[in-house]
Amino acid sequence: MEKVLKIFEQLSEIPRGSGNTQAVSDFCAAYGKERGFPAEQDGWGNVVIRVPGTPGYEDHPVVVIQGHLDMVCEKDPESAHDFCRDGLKLRREGDWLRAEGTTLGADDGIAVAYGLALLEDPAPHPPLELFFTVDEETGMEGAAGFDPGWITGRRMLNLDTEEEGVFVVSSAGGCGVTGRLPLKWERCDLPVYEIRVEGLQGGHSGAEIHCGRGNANILLGKILAGLDCRLIRAEGGTKSNAIPRRATALAALEQPVSGVALTALFRREYGAVEPELSISVVTATSERMLEKSCSEAAIGLLAALPDGVQQWSGELEGLVETSLNTAILRTGEEFLTISASLRSMKNAERDRLAARVEALMALHGAVTERSGGYPAWEYRAESPLRAEAVRCYQSLFQKTPELRALHAGLECGLFARKLPGLDCISFGPEIREIHTTRERLSLSSGARTWSLLKALLKAL
Repeated sequence: MEKVLKIFEQLSEIPRGSGNTQAVSDFCAAYGKERGFPAEQDGWGNVVIRVPGTPGYEDHPVVVIQGHLDMVCEKDPESAHDFCRDGLKLRREGDWLRAEGTTLGADDGIAVAYGLALLEDPAPHPPLELFFTVDEETGMEGAAGFDPGWITGRRMLNLDTEEEGVFVVSSAGGCGVTGRLPLKWERCDLPVYEIRVEGLQGGHSGAEIHCGRGNANILLGKILAGLDCRLIRAEGGTKSNAIPRRATALAALEQPVSGVALTALFRREYGAVEPELSISVVTATSERMLEKSCSEAAIGLLAALPDGVQQWSGELEGLVETSLNTAILRTGEEFLTISASLRSMKNAERDRLAARVEALMALHGAVTERSGGYPAWEYRAESPLRAEAVRCYQSLFQKTPELRALHAGLECGLFARKLPGLDCISFGPEIREIHTTRERLSLSSGARTWSLLKALLKAL
């Protein structure tokens, strides 16, 4: 496992936020070539490294080891970290590995580290294709764009799951809907205040959408809808798949409003889920504000947008079937832009929710665009790979793993659509609070998962 961690540390020195993955793609390809294994990169920056089987395994069917190269880049407000330039600062705290003031990037750097570590490990294995994709976190562009003829294997181990002892066997599809509301301005002759929503937990908009955590953009809309005000600016959220933790608005008000009173009001609404919620109001200045009808349309849309769990599965108890995350809010010179991320275990339900959001945005005067659609990964009733993985897990740990359908989107849906006959499972070590600055990897779990990966490859 120390070899895996050493490689992970090397990966962490390379800036690799979504859309900035060429350097880490080059690193992985060079890592394979330097050790004598053919490595290829496509125009997207995806990487495949082909590894022959060990003695006695040469003729076994190929196994694909898959993970994604990019990470979600979140940092604490006081952090000076530059994700385009700086490497991560890692530290160990007992059994946990984390980064200082930023996301750790174990989602999904640990998969890449496992794959590269196999290049130097003597454990027996069938022929391997180490397949690392780009920009999974922002729409799975690498998985959507790769040439399916590039991958010959039809047994895939996707290492992009964050809960040990769980084999994911199905995942949600999703898409994005963006609305752009045209803005009209007039001279501001009212007192101006900045309203700031902070202290929310945030989290992954798939894995943690069921937790009932506050969405800062939605909460900001509720606050503005309760005030007699003119909107000037609204900003919130950073990533399509991260529940917004902070949002701010600049608004012109006839009467001042108390941040203390607003905090108390909305803490009652969110109860114990968001104990650190804080709403502050301070004086500000602006020479202009939105025209009355434009301000009403913008605030009305923010207040009306659905958010969170929209439907629970009628087939699997406790599974979120369909959800929405109002992820990003931006005010420009000409448009107020609102971007929402939608997920569903059923493609038809995803499309129905997208149409509903588009209609609501259009009703308030916004021009809409749908983007980033990816299919659900549907459950496979017969899976020899899954059966062997369960047997290996039981043999190693004397307990049965959980088989789970995941509301978060995985690239496996795209792979299953592009690689006919694909038999796939997803698993990984324990990683807590991904996509936040509290993200951390359990080192002992990482070691157990490494042992499981090698045992499963030996069995295949």
